[in-house]
Amino acid sequence: MKKEEDYKVSKHNSLVNAKGKYQYSVNQLKLICHLIANIKPNEQDFETKYIALKELGFVGANSENYTYFKEEFVRLLEMPFKIPNSKYWVNWFSALAFENGVIEYRFDPALKPFLLQLKGNFTSYHLSNVMNLKSNYAILTFELLSQARDIGYRNITIKEYRELLKIPDSYRNDNINVMLKKVQKEIRERTNLQFNFAMKKMGKPFHSINFVLLNNKKVAGVTYELVTKSER
Repeated sequence: MKKEEDYKVSKHNSLVNAKGKYQYSVNQLKLICHLIANIKPNEQDFETKYIALKELGFVGANSENYTYFKEEFVRLLEMPFKIPNSKYWVNWFSALAFENGVIEYRFDPALKPFLLQLKGNFTSYHLSNVMNLKSNYAILTFELLSQARDIGYRNITIKEYRELLKIPDSYRNDNINVMLKKVQKEIRERTNLQFNFAMKKMGKPFHSINFVLLNNKKVAGVTYELVTKSER
């Protein structure tokens, strides 16, 4: 079996920018990323696959916690999202079961153009980066910024950032600023990506966030090399 850090998560940018009604947990996001990384480059269709929970490297992934993981994973079937520039709402999986520590799954057929045989307009990163992160905000921000690695910056309105990360309305802009500082520290310490950010005003209120990606710093246990276009 390949080492975790050798796996690459590759998804069409429409999925990176997809919006839904639900906030995924850290374990749900990591499961989705891990199963996407298990897709082989030559796959042309989705098949039913199996993977043991212990292979995912989750903390507390033992028989005593199987019920907790089962409830969390199966809940994904009730958490659809909308594909950008499409009228369709889809689930990540058309089938998902968890029994005796083994996950049985099959991706939804509607996702084939966004996960299989990708030729352009997609984002790739090493799975080990995501598996090291501890918060869903950090995972989603890492993915959004990985999409911009080729150009080195990303500007996003605060409204869109809220929608993509499912940030509660109770969070004021200063709360988002504090949260982003924590995310910045976590991503810097646990992944191969670093960034600076600045919140920009339009008139008096803050309107957008400007992210600038920095040279990567090697982190223990994380694949350092960027995913090149030839690897994707």
